[in-house]
Amino acid sequence: MLSTFTLENGVAFTYTDSGPVEQNGAYPTLFVIHGHTFHAGTFRRLHPLASHSGLRVICLNRREYDGSSLYPEDELAVFTTGTEEERAALLGVQGRDLALCIDGIIRSLALPKAGGVALMAWSLGNVFLLSVLASLNTLPAPTKERLVQWVHTAIIFQAPSFVFGVPPAKNLLVPQTDPTIPPAEKKVAFAKWVSSFFEHPGDLSTHDLSALTYPAPLNPPPDKTPTIQRMTPEEVQSVINTAPGPRYDDFISFPPYAGILAAQAERALWDVGTRKAWVRMNERGGGLWTIYATADCWNTIHAGWVLEDEAMAHPGLPMRFQVLEGANHFLMWEDPQRALDVFKRCMPVPTKTSPSSSAISRAGCCTSAFIAMSRVWSAIRRDVLRRA
Repeated sequence: MLSTFTLENGVAFTYTDSGPVEQNGAYPTLFVIHGHTFHAGTFRRLHPLASHSGLRVICLNRREYDGSSLYPEDELAVFTTGTEEERAALLGVQGRDLALCIDGIIRSLALPKAGGVALMAWSLGNVFLLSVLASLNTLPAPTKERLVQWVHTAIIFQAPSFVFGVPPAKNLLVPQTDPTIPPAEKKVAFAKWVSSFFEHPGDLSTHDLSALTYPAPLNPPPDKTPTIQRMTPEEVQSVINTAPGPRYDDFISFPPYAGILAAQAERALWDVGTRKAWVRMNERGGGLWTIYATADCWNTIHAGWVLEDEAMAHPGLPMRFQVLEGANHFLMWEDPQRALDVFKRCMPVPTKTSPSSSAISRAGCCTSAFIAMSRVWSAIRRDVLRRA
């Protein structure tokens, strides 16, 4: 069931909500921003399990998706043909509107401050999470004050490398850029490709692009066929909207936006002022996390590598990592309980100890790598098996 929150400017966002956690007045709330094509419904399998896991899960639908406001033609024109300055400004507005929406939902649902809030985006949705993080100092003072007191964690979940302005890798494609796929077939090809279980040929610990592959396996075992092929037609219809892609998401995904996205990532992740401004996240929260998976698309693994290297270059701005062994791009559908456990592991818990800033620590069946203060760790990391 969808709820709606409407901003003062008339922009409306629909969202799904797992509801309050029973017998816990201090539960944390996880806000989720979805990716390309697959909207908030993709996360619905989390909802029946969320309360038992001690979480409230709220999944926002971005504009153009599943009842959220459409863009007017003049804004769509900026996405498609605007100048770099116009596109950057419009992207900044999206982060501001999402931040205002999150703040409005915090207030309207009286979400507990004690449990706080984690912000997470999946796949292309991370463009908009970074816009939210970078927009903090542009928000009205009351909104900014609430968000920095409530938000304790930000999670970059399976982001593709273009989100950070990384140039396309040579010899590694995506269906939208594959010249062998006819234009009329690209939407279906993308859905199948992005939900595949990949068998990358090389040693992923080397961070060498030659270890990655673009094509999905041709004859996978039945339990490793693309997630979308194991959905019923009704399930597919309940999680997909292909219309927004050619209207604006496709344009954000490709090189004309690279400089804009690189600058946004720099502000959101590596600007000292921005990071310090998120007070609870910076001082006593779960902090900033990146999650990627070993059976995911090549560009999400590449993004994880890029962020690990960036984090080592910014030792005063910590970022933690979880690397999920054997998971594809749809963990929240394939194994929702594991997904909830992974997300909750990113959040602060009452404990006398916290992950050391000078060690690679194991948490349950997953490794959380807290990036150290020296590139010496680059060599050490290659010898560590990181499983989830």
